[in-house]
Amino acid sequence: MYYGWIITITLAITETISWGILFYAFTVFITPMEAELGWGRTEMTGAFSLFVVIMGVMAYPVGSWIDRRGGRWLMTAGSVLGSLLVMAWSQVTDLGMFYLIWMGLGIAAAATLYEPAFAVVTTWFVRRRSAALALITFAAGLASTIFVPLSDALLHAHGWRNAVLMLGIVLAVTTILPHALILRRRPSDMGLLPDGEPFNAEMPPAPQTGFTVREALHSRAFWVLTIAFTCSALAAQAIRVHIIPYLMEQGIDASSAALASGAIGLMQVGGRLVFAPLDSRYSGRVMVAGVMLEEIGRAHV
Repeated sequence: MYYGWIITITLAITETISWGILFYAFTVFITPMEAELGWGRTEMTGAFSLFVVIMGVMAYPVGSWIDRRGGRWLMTAGSVLGSLLVMAWSQVTDLGMFYLIWMGLGIAAAATLYEPAFAVVTTWFVRRRSAALALITFAAGLASTIFVPLSDALLHAHGWRNAVLMLGIVLAVTTILPHALILRRRPSDMGLLPDGEPFNAEMPPAPQTGFTVREALHSRAFWVLTIAFTCSALAAQAIRVHIIPYLMEQGIDASSAALASGAIGLMQVGGRLVFAPLDSRYSGRVMVAGVMLEEIGRAHV
């Protein structure tokens, strides 16, 4: 098997676990933390909002690091940091410390979630890049489907503090070593070309494609897409964070609310199965326009 596929399968697993614990599990613990610690929901979700902001701010330094050194040690360090901070979250009693923990988790998430994983995979594939990225997103699309109900089950069996501590241990055991031992910077380190083609020293280098940062910042398309995706993500993630507390306030029990939240991830995977075969038939512009129209229709309904 071409080593790029081993990296892809590894990232499919670690991304599912990282998204499930660092991002989706938070909504399960809002209500029990509110009851025990006496903090307002606005105060707690404010920490999560800061987490998302930090992720965005860290995007450029993370991308620069990957361009220069690859993603192996960055993702390993991010997994170590994320695991330790999730464990620290389980012991928190001070709101200020809670905010500091989630700021640190924003850094850890920027170093471990989709963006660095995609950057690693695109180095190893050209012709099969879409298939490799699809494999990761199909698997990680189930993160909420797995970890929201799992977090709820741990919460009811062990209390929120022990549940969060267990999730931190799971994150450490399942992501640190795979990132450290399996990820590699580029195919040429193993005498290969992208997609597993045999390396030939006499072969001319592939032409560089893409845009410089200056060119992108002066492109209208860049800003239109940035604003569109930002608004879409803002609306979608606001629903994901608040859905379980909201459903519980409407009289739905916590476990049913967790299953409903997890079902969103299952539908994400279904949507990707629908759109993935269309990738070879339609341009990226048409695909993005179709997704945005679907989002607008859903919001209207």
